Amino acid sequence: MNYSEVLVIFYQLVLLFSVGSISGWILEVFWRRFFGLSRRWINPGFMSGPWLPLYGFGFILLYSICRLELPPALNALIFLFLLTALEFLAGLISVYHFRIRLWDYRQNKGNILGLICPLYSFLWMLLGLFFLWGIYPFLDSAVFFVGINPEFSFFLGLYGGTFGLDLWQSMDLAERIKNFVRESEEKWMVDFEIFKLELRDRIPGKLVNKTRYLLPFYGELGSSLRERLERHRLNIPKPLAPLKRVLRRGEDS
Repeated sequence: MNYSEVLVIFYQLVLLFSVGSISGWILEVFWRRFFGLSRRWINPGFMSGPWLPLYGFGFILLYSICRLELPPALNALIFLFLLTALEFLAGLISVYHFRIRLWDYRQNKGNILGLICPLYSFLWMLLGLFFLWGIYPFLDSAVFFVGINPEFSFFLGLYGGTFGLDLWQSMDLAERIKNFVRESEEKWMVDFEIFKLELRDRIPGKLVNKTRYLLPFYGELGSSLRERLERHRLNIPKPLAPLKRVLRRGEDS
């Protein structure tokens, strides 16, 4: 395999990742608005732009599996387990490394650490089957088109540059949040969806409030970020608080 062939494969992977990350962002926006816990318009994920890396990697996985031309039943099982594993891995990194909870399944039955649950694993499987029968044929043609038209890589480069800049800024924000949580010396994590809504609700004006979800951290990356995080920490429900109050009363008496 020569250099040009490797480059073509790279462009095709970028295409799959870009289509998946943008499509996933659109899906999550409407899902959280109409089926999520908050039922409000909100920018999902930890990045500012209209893309979700989890779905980008998911599209690459789905496309690779579909090319194997396996029986539908076997495809369904592979979709269920692989996509669930991908979600679990991404959730572990966000929760236990960055101390950020990007989604929360703790209210669903059979959940594991609030990161995966049977209901959403089933939905992942359905999404995989929809990809197999409804998206893969068109996406396969697009991948072939990129392979024979390398000039299209210019647009992929624009996407890659914008995505890379956003990723760098988002990772910097995640590191700041992680350091703040660690400095507090308490076992807690930032609920990103609620935190974004708290930042939005500080802005007066209905129109500004509704559109602010595109840049939820605009103007909040300075010293004010620590203040907002501290308020968010204090607003987090503490299930052991009543027990602690009872213990204090016993000590005082």
